[in-house]
Formats: sequence, structure tokens, C-alpha cells
Amino acid sequence: MIKNNKVSIVTLGCSKNLVDSELISGNLKKKGYSVVPEDEADVIILNTCGFIGDAKKESISTALELLEYKKSGKCKQFILSGCLVERYSEQLKQEMPEIDGFWGTGSLHKIDELLDTPEIDFKNNPQGTLYDPDSPRELLTSSHSAYVKVSEGCSRTCTFCIIPKMRGLMKSRPINSIKNEIEQLGDKGVREINLIAQDMTCFGRDIGTTLEKMLMELSDIENIDWLRLHYLYPWGVTDSLIELMSGDNKILPYIDMPLQHINDRMLKLMDRKTNRQKTIDIIERLRTIPDLTLRSTFIVGFPGETDTEFEELLEFIEEYKFDRAGAFKYSQEEGTPAALLGGQVDEEVKEQRLENLMELQSDISYQKNLDLVGTKQSAIIDNIEDGKLVARLSSQAPEVDGITYLDTNDESLVGRIVDIKITGCDIYDLNGTVI
Repeated sequence: MIKNNKVSIVTLGCSKNLVDSELISGNLKKKGYSVVPEDEADVIILNTCGFIGDAKKESISTALELLEYKKSGKCKQFILSGCLVERYSEQLKQEMPEIDGFWGTGSLHKIDELLDTPEIDFKNNPQGTLYDPDSPRELLTSSHSAYVKVSEGCSRTCTFCIIPKMRGLMKSRPINSIKNEIEQLGDKGVREINLIAQDMTCFGRDIGTTLEKMLMELSDIENIDWLRLHYLYPWGVTDSLIELMSGDNKILPYIDMPLQHINDRMLKLMDRKTNRQKTIDIIERLRTIPDLTLRSTFIVGFPGETDTEFEELLEFIEEYKFDRAGAFKYSQEEGTPAALLGGQVDEEVKEQRLENLMELQSDISYQKNLDLVGTKQSAIIDNIEDGKLVARLSSQAPEVDGITYLDTNDESLVGRIVDIKITGCDIYDLNGTVI
């Protein structure tokens, strides 16, 4: 008999962390636990992010907030898991002794052992959790959209990134494992699959296959409508991938490709394995894909970045007009080569550069949305909010992009893909009507 059988799982960070929490939830439910809100839980598990400074601060502040449930006696155990634990478990044990147990990013199907034996050492597990279709998993997304992790970890050597030390080197799942999982999700009513990896373009190289082979297999799945790719890198884009994404299949013409910078010196310091001209060539090749949506992410304030180099980045964004773009301030992460570079940029300068970049992108995004007004689009209906249906176009990925509000509250449409007409917009979101 399980003593503390009501568990709450709180998730911070990226979609890969969300999948990890879904695996934790599924495994605990299989072993007799029930998953409940924080204020009803005997045990609270906080799945943390540790990618950059702001994420670490959020993880710590959230932990302190949730620990109040333990101090008040509402919950009996508090467990910290995820990327922050992989990086700082020893420091956290010393500074937050009220935490009952720590678990990293590996072997999530064993986390229930920690509830019985809080002193168990997670470091005996490999970093990062690969899973198979039969792994118990409880979706925390809507019933019609899901993330599927096709690989774990990263073998790149970008000088600013700590991810290989938190999740290990890249390990790909077998294609048949991924296909079987998506078929099972389709049988449960999932219509949209968001494929995620730290480095999607390198998928399969460690197990003797390719991204293109995987996509061809997944395109044959009958009960799935949309397949979306996240986190492609410029050095791995091939002509065969472009040809595949240009074809009449379920692969959406949507590419999320973090570029980080365009200046040659910055790219070399970041160890991005590319340069300005190669990047531009790839963008122009990608834009031969019909109706392509291209999303990217950039770093401002990388060590040594001059005003001129930042202006070069702005001019590049102005010229190539990404459909979606985000940016973040460089974070000096201990254990990374970039943390040891000279010329660390002042925080106020970083903040101003971030503001300038996002202001430019806001203007571009607004014009892109204006161009959609009056057009017919396909949209997946997510939910109802304030009496209106909330939808997303095929060009709007969950969480990271805008949404589309429809002028109806027909609940029967939730989870379906329908044709709509765009009637208005703001910088981020669209308005429309069901055709």
C-alpha cells in the first residue's frame, strides 16, 4: 500500500521537459499514484530547467514557493528533478536541506523509487531519458496535440550551451519506436504531432539512419494530420529534406531553426560550424518550400559582440524577415567555453540590444500577420476562451507562436482541423471566422 499516493508534478522549461513530466506522470499512475494539483498533493515533484540564468532563477523561486506546502504540512515530500538537478545537485542539497530528494534527467521510470528511498543517488542513471511506445505516458497537452521526443541530448559543441552536460550526448530513438508511438497517439485522437529534439537535423546518425527516412515512415501514418519539426540546425539541411518538405504529405512547411547570429566572428566564437554566406544560402534554399514558415532564435550580447556586429544582425533580420523570431540575452554559464571569454557585455547593453531586436521583429511579425488578412487557412481548434474558439494555423506552433481567435463558441469543433478566413490581427495573434 502506497502511503503518500497523491502526487503533483510541476513543469518548467521546454517541451522536452514537458515530455519528461508526462513520462513521470504515466509511470507514477501505473504504480498506483494519482496526479493532483499542488494544494491536494502528498508529494510535489518540480521538474526544473537550468539552461540559462533566468531559467535557473525561475526554478529556485518556484521551488521556494512550492516548499510552502511542505512547511504548512499540506504535503509530506518535496522532490526536485530535471536539468537544474543535473548541474547543481550538491549545491542544492547544501542550500535547500528541506528538499527530500533529487532526481536528474535520466531513468524517469524509476523516480517512484525516490519516494520510498529519498537518499537514493540519481547519478547512477545515465543522463537523459529515451523511451519506447510502451512507456507509460500521461499527456499534459490537449487531447489532439502532442510532443514526441525523437532523440535525447546533443553532441554539438556550441560554446554557450550547457545542454550536453545536463542531458548527455545525442541518442536517437529507433524509427519503428517513434512510428509506433505516433500510431498509438493517433488512435487516442491526437491529430497534430510536434517532433522535438535538441538537434533534429542530426537525428539517426548515431544509429545508422536519417531524418529523411524517419519522416517518410511517419508520413504514412493514416490517423495523423500534421507533423511539425522543431529545432533544425543550418548545417544539417539537405536537398532531400527540402524536397520531402515540398511534397504533398503531412509534414508541415514549418521550420524552427535557431541561427543565434549572422556575423562570421560571432558564429566562430560560438562554434556554430557555419558562416554568414552558408546561412544565407540555406535560407534561400529553404524558401523554395511552398508556403514555408521560418522561425529562428538569436543571442544578443555574446562575449565581445560589438555595436557593429549587432547592427549586422539587425540588418540581416530586416532583410530576411523571419515569420517568427525570438531572442535572449547571452547568459554566462559556468562550465561552458564562452564563460571564459573576455569582453563580457554589460547587462544594460544586452537589455537594450534585446529590446531593439524584438522591436524590429514585432514590426516584421505585424506585417506578416497583415498579409494573412483575407486569406483562407487551415487551423486546429485548441479550446474555448472567453466565449471564442482558440485555434492555431499550421504556421502557429503551440506555446511559442501566436494564436487565432475565431468568432464562434461551437464546442464540437475543438480538436478538429477546419478551414477559416483571417479577418484581423495584431502583432502576435490573428482573428478569423470558420468557413
